[in-house]
Amino acid sequence: MNFATRSCFRYAVIMVVSSVSGLIIPSQRCRADPGVRLTSAIDKTRPKTVDVLVKGKWKTGLHLLDSQTESLIIGRDGVLHTLPISERNDRMRLSPKRYEVASGAEMRNQLRAEFGPRFEVVATQRFLVVQPKSRGQLWPDTFERSHRAFVSFMRGRGVRVRQGRFPMIAVVLPDARAMYDEFEKLDIDASRVSGLYANRSNRVMTHDGGRIESIIATVRHEAAHQSAFNTGVHSRVNDTPSWITEGIGQLFEADGMAGSSRTSHVGHRANRDSIAYLGREGFLNDDVLLRNLIERMIISDQLFQDPATVHTAYATAWAMMFYLSERDHATMADVLNFTATRPPFTSYSPEQRRIDFERLSGTSTIEFAARVVNFLQQIR
Repeated sequence: MNFATRSCFRYAVIMVVSSVSGLIIPSQRCRADPGVRLTSAIDKTRPKTVDVLVKGKWKTGLHLLDSQTESLIIGRDGVLHTLPISERNDRMRLSPKRYEVASGAEMRNQLRAEFGPRFEVVATQRFLVVQPKSRGQLWPDTFERSHRAFVSFMRGRGVRVRQGRFPMIAVVLPDARAMYDEFEKLDIDASRVSGLYANRSNRVMTHDGGRIESIIATVRHEAAHQSAFNTGVHSRVNDTPSWITEGIGQLFEADGMAGSSRTSHVGHRANRDSIAYLGREGFLNDDVLLRNLIERMIISDQLFQDPATVHTAYATAWAMMFYLSERDHATMADVLNFTATRPPFTSYSPEQRRIDFERLSGTSTIEFAARVVNFLQQIR
């Protein structure tokens, strides 16, 4: 989204939006950035219900805020819509309706209409799973089990987990080509993946046309993202450091995490692919190099943005989060609880990221990196 980098919500908006799954807004006041103006809807007691024209159809949602160039609206199905300010008069209007989250039955009917007769929509306690007909319970059970494991794991480590209001949608396509066609339809630029979680649409999308063990590992990663963004462990509207979000995804790729407990062996919960990568690239035998990587990850997302270092970034993010989840639950909880409640659309400078992490962990980035390296060398 192309929102200006700084903004804040008033308290009235905080009370409404924080009750909507995935949009966890801090209870604090701040001055609006000059580049972001609060709409008259936001200045009132509650944000206004609006109808917005999306791809030729009118959809009802909540008008949350305006930047200099765009408006942000969340739909009844949890989808985030952005609307150019220049088109707002023609494509957005006040609605006489009351904003209500779409019911599971309503969303199920919408998905059936969207994907057609070759697909079925299977409902679980928390999910609506779209899949080719006759696929059985493999995918519904995988998503449901992954979510239960995520919630149990987070609560067991003191992380605040909220009850999501939107049914979570998972789409399983018959093969990779169909998955990429779906990405193109939703304007998602991605390649060489087995699946992903799309923040804007709030969906996990994958396929089952390849090696199933590898795809399920990817699904667990993306399902962890979806669970995190729908339970308030992450926020969908603020800038969370990538080592945190991707570290969580990497954490749950491991098969042992699906039924993890504190009594099982730590090695059973480890992401063996990440350990193997760090070992193969020589990071586990070079304390200085790995410590430098960890320090860089804390203050910047640059390693994730460079194709030459992205695999290193994912493996290192896993190492950092795995250490916290196994050896320092208090810091893990403090980091996740804090980043989930940062103000929306605010920039997060490298120096502020360092200050916040050192305050939350009670140690320097240098010392934290040394602890992670020592931990990895014990479990490799």
